[in-house]
Amino acid sequence: MKLLRKIAELVERNPDRPPGADDMRGWPFLTMVLVGVSISVPFFAFGGELGQHANFTTVALGVVLGSVLLGLWGVMTGYIGLVARLPTAMIIQRTFGRRGSLAIVAMMVLTSFCWFGLQTQILVKSLAAILLTQLNYRLDERIGIVLVGALIASTAVIGVKAMGKVALVSVPLLLLATLVPLGIGLYQHGPDSLFAARTFAEPMGLGMIVSVVVGAEVFGCSINPDLSRFLRTARDNATAMTINYAIAFPLLLILAAALGTLYASADLVATMLAAGIALPGTLIIILATWTSNDKNLYASALALSALFPKVERWLLAAVAGVLGTCLAAADILGHFIVWLTFMGLLIAPMSGAYVADFLLNRTRYTDADAPLAAVRMAPLGAWVFGILVGIATLPRANFGLGLFELTRAPTVDALLAAMLFLFLADRVGRTRQHPAYS
Repeated sequence: MKLLRKIAELVERNPDRPPGADDMRGWPFLTMVLVGVSISVPFFAFGGELGQHANFTTVALGVVLGSVLLGLWGVMTGYIGLVARLPTAMIIQRTFGRRGSLAIVAMMVLTSFCWFGLQTQILVKSLAAILLTQLNYRLDERIGIVLVGALIASTAVIGVKAMGKVALVSVPLLLLATLVPLGIGLYQHGPDSLFAARTFAEPMGLGMIVSVVVGAEVFGCSINPDLSRFLRTARDNATAMTINYAIAFPLLLILAAALGTLYASADLVATMLAAGIALPGTLIIILATWTSNDKNLYASALALSALFPKVERWLLAAVAGVLGTCLAAADILGHFIVWLTFMGLLIAPMSGAYVADFLLNRTRYTDADAPLAAVRMAPLGAWVFGILVGIATLPRANFGLGLFELTRAPTVDALLAAMLFLFLADRVGRTRQHPAYS
């Protein structure tokens, strides 16, 4: 019985119960977790991929502009979580309604599963390549996926306490270790190689780079309430979000783009091998995937809690771990940049709608006794309108319609369109002397 009580104290409670005083954290906790999430194998692949579509100066500028937008948005979404003390999935229920939010929550669950499966699969493939080239050992990838999935799921099942401890250990090591290949690459190829003129088979302009950068992180930014609800003050939230999105995120992504440019590859394993640090790089790859996949699994469990409120969060996290591992074993790797672009177009207007709705009616999110509507048509309309605007402004070369341009960043267009739709809907409702839209 004592063991069971200890486990009960260790495992995080269901998200519909407000965090207690012992659960509160300061900004270093959230900063460590967010930075740990940013450092991942797909993150380096993403940065390296950007380096294959534009020159380094354009990539760096696009990353900085996208990160500024993410920083501003991260502060806002994080603040809503801090004020409401609710995870994202339950905030979305207040925005779109209990039934109206089902499709969006399901989309969030699927996105988290895909990220978990994608990162787990890339990690195992990377480990298999390193073990084969360095130790001549052939790893059975399916067995590796099961073992890695179980390891990562263990900390997500426990909750934010375990996630924070993993990040505290791994982030300093990761920050130090990722600089080694850069130094070796600059020594081998020279700083001038970063800025040398190159030709690109599929060039990307500055606006598209901004859009893809925002799209790559907009899901993580939109689910900030999952963790910010544990912060003590608004200053903790602003500090953590600023450090992560305005400083750590762009620096790390520019580093990844520099590695991709120097080594002419978006493959992190190939970069490690070329730099001669394959075995130490194994530790980097494991820790990088663990810290980032923790949050993917944790977010999916919280979203599932909104769909299955009577089931304990830790059990849903375990189920999510099993399903995400199955996705990895089923080989979900595909067109990475295209997937990120369309994910941004789906997720960005969702967060735009819940932020705009919070600004219009804060009480709906802070009053625990506020009635929960079944369906709220105006926010749903805003979400759909944002998606349509994003697709309309997405260039045809990137599988969009390319009908017109607004900010030249389709993900940003989708987000702003959803907010504008909701503000106009509220104005029309007030003009007709309705106290609020429904």
